[in-house]
Amino acid sequence: MRHALLLAPLLAAACSAAPPPSGTTTVADPGSVLVVVDTPPAATASAEPPAPKFVARGDLEWAIFGDTPTVAWAPDGVRLAIANQVNYLHTPAPAGQAGIDVVHVETGKRTRVHEGPGYHPVWLSDDQMAFGCSTYECDDAGQGIYLLDLGKRARRALAHGAYHTRAAKDGGVIFFSGFPEYEGWMSWDLRSPKPKRISGPEDSWKAPAAPLADQCPSKVGDRRVEQRGDQIFVVDAATGGRHAIVTAEPWNLAWPGDRGAVQPCLSPDGKFVVYFSQRGGAGLVGVRQLDTP
Repeated sequence: MRHALLLAPLLAAACSAAPPPSGTTTVADPGSVLVVVDTPPAATASAEPPAPKFVARGDLEWAIFGDTPTVAWAPDGVRLAIANQVNYLHTPAPAGQAGIDVVHVETGKRTRVHEGPGYHPVWLSDDQMAFGCSTYECDDAGQGIYLLDLGKRARRALAHGAYHTRAAKDGGVIFFSGFPEYEGWMSWDLRSPKPKRISGPEDSWKAPAAPLADQCPSKVGDRRVEQRGDQIFVVDAATGGRHAIVTAEPWNLAWPGDRGAVQPCLSPDGKFVVYFSQRGGAGLVGVRQLDTP
């Protein structure tokens, strides 16, 4: 039902005429304003859609060599670099085992892109990586930061003691300088002849957050992953919802020092979970795709 309300300006006399048979409404005073108000519809109960549940679809697992597993997602979001390396106390590694692999998570294809020592690979573009090598693995003549164009041999681009290389937000790399320089965290832009020292933790496994471009983060948007015991959970930070998606025996990082389970991480778009597991003494890296029906 519609109601016609005639509002007259202040200090003006308002008057109205009865509507003619045609059903139109006539405003007698030119200064008046006719406001037509619709009767609000009857209230209806609205049901909120249920919060989406995280569903893991399929999984891929690869056995890897070594005791210091690190991974990095390529910018395309479907390729993952995996380091097959041992800590420096166990070097040199047997021939043919240490190296860097790239796996395609949509096809499952695994490709060895670098043979030999190469720690903590990071992506500089879809076709180029960087990794570090310390004096323990590559001796004094070979230690430094290496650049690897896919399909070619790696070349040393910076001569410097390097441990735990990470990608930087400026497109370069940050790395921990241990023996023999002991300079802590350093930044290198790929062009300068020398790296620059930056502030950061004294721990080589804890990169400074400000310059870091994390290529396998534990949190993307409201989605976060974590491992507790043998369960890997996806957590919705907005709602607090927690869903177990994988049962996997944890991979405990025992060097340097007891650091507990190697934690899972996410692809940059939050669609894939990477997890680490040890079964029967073998190290595994697994990937599961997440979906929200």
